[in-house]
Amino acid sequence: MSSSVFIFIAMVFVINLGLIAWAITDLMHRENVKHLPKFGWVLIIAFIIFGSIIYLLAGRGSNSQEA
Repeated sequence: MSSSVFIFIAMVFVINLGLIAWAITDLMHRENVKHLPKFGWVLIIAFIIFGSIIYLLAGRGSNSQEA
């Protein structure tokens, strides 16, 4: 495997880990989420590649804690 392919895979991995951290943090701070319970979103975020993007696009509900 060439070094450029390795670097690309490493960058995708790091970006995915950052998105997972951001999505789970966002999920835990929200009172309401769409389509699934929070536990379901945790499973999608953790076990599906780029599941965090699915959550950020489709699962974020309103945050009624803002005032």
